[in-house]
Amino acid sequence: MKGRHAGGESTAFVRDLGLMVVGILVVGAVVFGALWMFARATDSDPLAVTTTTSSTVLGTTVSTTAPTTTSTTVATTTSTTSITAGEVREPFEITVLVLNAVGTPGLAGRLTERLAGLGYETLTADDYDPPLDQSRVWYRPGFGAEALELAAQIPDALIEVNPDTDTDADIVVVLGGSYQE
Repeated sequence: MKGRHAGGESTAFVRDLGLMVVGILVVGAVVFGALWMFARATDSDPLAVTTTTSSTVLGTTVSTTAPTTTSTTVATTTSTTSITAGEVREPFEITVLVLNAVGTPGLAGRLTERLAGLGYETLTADDYDPPLDQSRVWYRPGFGAEALELAAQIPDALIEVNPDTDTDADIVVVLGGSYQE
């Protein structure tokens, strides 16, 4: 004789367990599919680069890795800037100044010659003081996309808005200790 709380048929338990496992798998597949589609949608425009900027004493620091978003945290005020590499000016339309913040004789001059060979309008190379450990590519507002493209020649450089508004250059490259020819 079965009691009031005695279990029913064991097949009902197996059936319910199977339905629960299938339900979990379906929900997991839907979540995974949605995340995959979201990731594909954000990668659909490889020329759009969103960057997070952090204000520093020298200007706005921009850390980028196309096409994802990265951030640099500095103990100062943080703001966000977006650089879209859509219409990029031709190199002959961009004036570049290369500065040597390492002290290695001729370093800025050699890079200036290389950039001129790529078609950039170059100014006379010069020295920069104080010395920097990290190279920089400083750009005038409106030249962010061009700075991203030129930074391919200086892969170790940080890309920042130019803190020196008195220069004639659209882009200033400051070679730091991290630069290697």
